[in-house]
Amino acid sequence: MEKITDDKVYSLHPLPDGFLYSYLIEQNEHQYKVGFKMISFETGKVSKVTKSIYMLTKFGRDYKSFVHKIKNYLTCFSLYLEDGRALVVERDGNATLFGDSGEELWQGKMLYQNTAPGGVAVNGNSIWVSFPKHNVLVRYDLKTFRQELRIGGEHSPCTKAGNLFPAGSKLLICLKECNSIWKLDCS
Repeated sequence: MEKITDDKVYSLHPLPDGFLYSYLIEQNEHQYKVGFKMISFETGKVSKVTKSIYMLTKFGRDYKSFVHKIKNYLTCFSLYLEDGRALVVERDGNATLFGDSGEELWQGKMLYQNTAPGGVAVNGNSIWVSFPKHNVLVRYDLKTFRQELRIGGEHSPCTKAGNLFPAGSKLLICLKECNSIWKLDCS
């Protein structure tokens, strides 16, 4: 295991050959100054990037048409879908699907027993959401946003499931409680 950065990281976004992240530069009483960096797995190079590159990566090509509607662009979950739509899930569980022109196509909540998600990912035709407080993973249908499946519960091995990352037909699940990563076969 190798430490990559000492930055205080807010959000991490996978790229084909690395990842992009936002981090704290400085903080005074009521203001935070943040920056954005990209790390290449191939070269190991760390590069500073602009806010617009960060926003494009996190929200997709039409982010300017809807980003002003998001409560906190740093801490929300965002899934940029292949058809140009973007699903944004706020830390309080409020979710909005934006069309490729920034129009709101759907609004709803992604909650489990009134608790907000710890991670969100798309895998195939499904959205997977983790709820660390209840050790639960929930699968939603990408077209209807209806809950299809729930995995876990009080005595689940998904102890404090947090961030989720798609990997082909599999889903990587970061478990906060036991500091491990599990793999779920979504098929």
